Amino acid sequence: MEIDTRFPTKLNTVSDAPEPLRSASVEGLPSGEPVRLLLHSPAFQTEDEKSPATVLAVTNTGWLVVSETEDGGAALEKSDFSDTLFLELTPILLLGQLRITFVAVDTSRSVTIKFETVGDELYREAIDLILEGIDPALTAVAEKDRNEASMLEAWPIKFRNEAQRFWPKGKRLLAAVHWPAVFDELQQQLAPAGALLITDRELVVISDEKKSSAEPAPADEVEEIFGGIITFIPRVRLAAFHVSHQEHFSVLALQVNAAPGGDKLEILFPSNDEKAISKAMEQVLPPGAPRNQTANEKFVRGTAG
Repeated sequence: MEIDTRFPTKLNTVSDAPEPLRSASVEGLPSGEPVRLLLHSPAFQTEDEKSPATVLAVTNTGWLVVSETEDGGAALEKSDFSDTLFLELTPILLLGQLRITFVAVDTSRSVTIKFETVGDELYREAIDLILEGIDPALTAVAEKDRNEASMLEAWPIKFRNEAQRFWPKGKRLLAAVHWPAVFDELQQQLAPAGALLITDRELVVISDEKKSSAEPAPADEVEEIFGGIITFIPRVRLAAFHVSHQEHFSVLALQVNAAPGGDKLEILFPSNDEKAISKAMEQVLPPGAPRNQTANEKFVRGTAG
């Protein structure tokens, strides 16, 4: 088949991938296992960096990513669904980025795919397949009702649009909370605006692009392409959460685990929203499951907000 040299392409078979990605993909794929989705993203140049060509394959049991290296070779990362922790999608103007965090040899690792945002929907399809693979017990399609839509009615239009766009297909919305950006006394932003969607299968954290001050955006920029991070956390990976209060803001800390190990995320939000966040999170873990980490525990990874 003909591969687009500018934008991401859905491939029919591994043999359609260019070398050296083809050979590395064949080597990494389980023998005889069908490939549910195969995406090729060509190398492209931005003002800051050159992004390598990649192949992402999703099978019945896991996924693999092959990236072209500077010396003309190929690097392979792969994981079973059982070791995959969460996914982050970053669509900003012409550049899209998908990061998959997983556990390998008791250590949290991640692999990043960069692509032209014209291929955003292809990578959303990959995210849906991976989430389905992580929690196949909850793949039935649920109809959205008016009560679910009403949860978003009072939100700013930018976040309402993004919530509807990234709300996982066919999943029932149980809770939704939006919060504004957090600023200090000098009006420097400490944390961006964000939102939390809780469905029957995952948590979706939508984090806005961080800005340097509290100055409002010009009216003609309100409908710009969303710049931020959308984090998809399977509920089956959530082991505990803790809501804590700090000087200028509050923190929702999440412990996510797979069998070999885990990772931690922090989501910053205004202290006025503590009650709403806590109430929403109470729907996530079953009765008796741990809600809190120790108060002084340090979280080792970056934030999702």
